Amino acid sequence: MGIMRTNRATGAPGDAPESILAEPLAGWPPAGGPIEVGVIDDHDLMLAGVRALLAAPGSPARFAAGAHTVSALLDTGRHFDAVLLDVRLADGSRCEDNVRRLAAAGHRVLLHADSRHREAAPTLARTEAAGLVLKNDPARQLLEALTAVARGGTWHTDQAVSVVSVTERESQVLRLYTRGLTYAQTAAALTPPVGVESVKTYLQRVRRRYEEAGRPASSRLELRQRALEDGLLGPDDTAPLVITPEATPLMAAGAQA
Repeated sequence: MGIMRTNRATGAPGDAPESILAEPLAGWPPAGGPIEVGVIDDHDLMLAGVRALLAAPGSPARFAAGAHTVSALLDTGRHFDAVLLDVRLADGSRCEDNVRRLAAAGHRVLLHADSRHREAAPTLARTEAAGLVLKNDPARQLLEALTAVARGGTWHTDQAVSVVSVTERESQVLRLYTRGLTYAQTAAALTPPVGVESVKTYLQRVRRRYEEAGRPASSRLELRQRALEDGLLGPDDTAPLVITPEATPLMAAGAQA
């Protein structure tokens, strides 16, 4: 079977290993031996590609384990100097929660994202992740990022976004309102319930921050899109909610959205 190659100038994962590492990385060989790397991605082809890259002659890192989920990697019981984490996994998990679990287990995390995944940079800003590398970045850059993160440093890609911070209560309101609930239904569904005007105030604050960041969110659809981009909504937060009047006693008390 032939080896698929891509443009040598890009250093993409399809390049031959010798073209990527023709010049040793700074600090090679690493003190204490190769960096132990864990990889979490739900695409087998991506796992195989990273494994091949880390096996290239002169690589400062070693592919220690790969998994489709955070739980599966943690179940190995191994310590990793760095964990390469895909920001979007098919198991429905939220990236922020995944970073927290890995960090709590003592692993340093490098986020791995497609350039279209705008939630990656905000997630980096809000969590203990040590860096972000894009899937279309040169392969050598991925190795440099893993090395920096494993040694206690950080790594930032050129992807830039104005991160909007929200409080826990504002986040709860967003999750309900952007799934189709009215102001009154959202107010009643919170724990503890709040008044309709409070819900409007929370949403006005969030919308104002997005406007100041140059990311309009005047409509419900735009607000939902901004929240998805920033990782404030997970896969389980996108399906429309249906709440009966019996479950929301405050429905009749407030205005509709």
